Amino acid sequence: MRLCLICREYPPVTEYSGGIGTAFAGLAPALAGQGHEVHVITVGRGPTWHDVRDGVHLHVLRRPNPERLWFLEEAGWTVVVDRALTRLGRFDVVFAPEWGGELALHARKARRGPVVTNLTTSLVQAVEVSPGWRRTRRMRVRHRVQTPLERAQTERSQALVASSGAILAWTRELWDVDAIPSVVIGNGVPVERVREAASGPLPAGFPDADGPLVVFSGRLEIRKGVDVLLRAMLSVWESEPHARLVLLGRDGEWERGSMGDHLRSLAGPWSSRVHILGSQPQARVFAALEAADVVALPSLWENYALAAVEALALGCAVIATTGGGYGDFITAGENGLLVTPGDTHDLARALLTLLSDAALRERLGATAHAGGDRFDVDAIAAQHARFFAVVAGS
Repeated sequence: MRLCLICREYPPVTEYSGGIGTAFAGLAPALAGQGHEVHVITVGRGPTWHDVRDGVHLHVLRRPNPERLWFLEEAGWTVVVDRALTRLGRFDVVFAPEWGGELALHARKARRGPVVTNLTTSLVQAVEVSPGWRRTRRMRVRHRVQTPLERAQTERSQALVASSGAILAWTRELWDVDAIPSVVIGNGVPVERVREAASGPLPAGFPDADGPLVVFSGRLEIRKGVDVLLRAMLSVWESEPHARLVLLGRDGEWERGSMGDHLRSLAGPWSSRVHILGSQPQARVFAALEAADVVALPSLWENYALAAVEALALGCAVIATTGGGYGDFITAGENGLLVTPGDTHDLARALLTLLSDAALRERLGATAHAGGDRFDVDAIAAQHARFFAVVAGS
C-alpha cells in the first residue's frame, strides 16, 4: 500500500514530541519495513525539506505562521497539509491523530486518499480531565480554533483507529461517529531495543540506591496525576523515610509557576527526596524505569500511555489507574496494580504494598516481561496494515 502519516510530532526531527509523536515515529518505519511505501508529513522551523530515513519518505514542511502567532497554527497547518497531499498524489490511506485536526480540510473530499483518524485524546477530552488547567488568553484562542477542526476531521473520516477501548467509547459520546468503521489497536514500542537501551547510563541527577525508588515518566501536568502521586508519597515517607521519588518528563504549568515548583512545595520537609530530572533521552528513561522498584503512572485519565507499555516490557512493577486505557493491557494483580484516579489514599496503599513486598514486585514484573512481545511495534504495525487494507479496498 501507499500510505501517508500526518503528525506535527516526529522525533527526533521535531523540536517537541509527546506520546503521539513517539508512536508515529515507531509505526512509520515499521510499516515501511513490512513493504509499504510510507510517507510522513511533519513540520519544521526552517525551510521545507525531504529525505528518506529508515525507509520512510519524510516531508518536513515550513511552519505556516511566525512564532508570535503560534496560537493560530492549527488553521494554517490544515491548508499546508492539504496542499502537500495534492502534490504527493493518491494514497491508499491517509492517517493522522485527531489532535490538532490536521486533516480537517482534506477530509472534506478526501481526494488524495481515505482518511483514517487515530483517536488519541482530543482537546475537548484533555480539558475535561485537566481541572485547574491554566490557559492564557492566546491559549484559549488556539483552543477555539483547534476544537472544531478536530471534530470535523473525525466525523468526516472513512475509518477510525482507537488507541484504546476507552477513548473510542468516549469519542462516540462526544461526536457523531457511530456509523464510521473502527478498530482498537494500541500503540507499540520496539521491545528489544527498549530492553537493550535500558542497560545504558542513568539520567544525570538520578539518586543513588540508598532507599526504595518510585519513578514516574511523563509530562508533569494535572492530567498525569503527578500532584496526586506527590501527596501519596507524603504517606509513604512516614513508613519508608528513605524512599525517593524520581520524576522524568517535561515540566508543566501550575497556577503562576511550574508544576515542578508546586511539587517541591508540596513535598515540604521531604523535598530532598524528590528528584525532578526533566526531559531525558529515551535510552536514559528506559534505564531509569528498569532501576525503579515501582513505576507509578497515576493519570486522572489516560488513553494509552507508552510509558506504561515500556515499563511493562522492561518487567517493572507498575501502578496505573482504572477508568481509561490502562485496563486494555494491565490486569490488576497479574502484571500490575490499578488504583482509583485521583485517590491519594488508594495510591499510597498500593505504593506501600509494592515497596514492602519484593516477591509481589518480582511476580508482577515477571508476568509483565513475559507478555511484552505483544506490544512490539512490528506486531502493532501489522494490525494497522490489515485494517488499512480493508479501508483501502472499501
